[in-house]
Amino acid sequence: MVTPLDPSIITGFSEGEDYTRTDFDGLGVYTYTKAGRDWLCVTNQTAFEVSAKILIFGVLWLGAIDACEFITSDGMDRGQTLTLDEITTDAEDGIIQYLVKFTGTGGSAGGFVVYWNTTTYANPSDAWTGDELYLLHGFGIQETATADIGALLVSLLFLQLPDVPLLVNVLLVTPIWASIIYILWFIIKEMIPFL
Repeated sequence: MVTPLDPSIITGFSEGEDYTRTDFDGLGVYTYTKAGRDWLCVTNQTAFEVSAKILIFGVLWLGAIDACEFITSDGMDRGQTLTLDEITTDAEDGIIQYLVKFTGTGGSAGGFVVYWNTTTYANPSDAWTGDELYLLHGFGIQETATADIGALLVSLLFLQLPDVPLLVNVLLVTPIWASIIYILWFIIKEMIPFL
């Protein structure tokens, strides 16, 4: 039976992914796709790391990740690795929500909620062992909306528009890249007198 959550904890999430210990593979990795990106949650049985995959041309993943860090509700930065001891310290009545931010850009990567039944398990370590430590990576409107025009243009130029087939993305970006190359060629031609 899932522990009931206070609705204010997940208010503002337009989508999310929840998982427990059994969802991780033998290497301690859980992969999922949410908010237009592919995500990894990695565990060593005592700590968690959340990262987004960096795709080349929107489809090819060569192992590069965009790591995330966990921020408590009172502003304490827990870094890229969230341990069960930190969860024990931060949690109140078996529930804690962290703000997740990309380490490189500082942009929002949603929220990360950890909860367990405190009447059955005294701490998150026991709940993890009993497969009743619930992890929820949720995304709000700001992560799922396409309101950020800068991010939209960058994703267009590097063939990473969310929910757009690669061929359509190539058709959209070809005139833009042709214009950029022509302008660069013209500038270089005019600046170097020997061409």
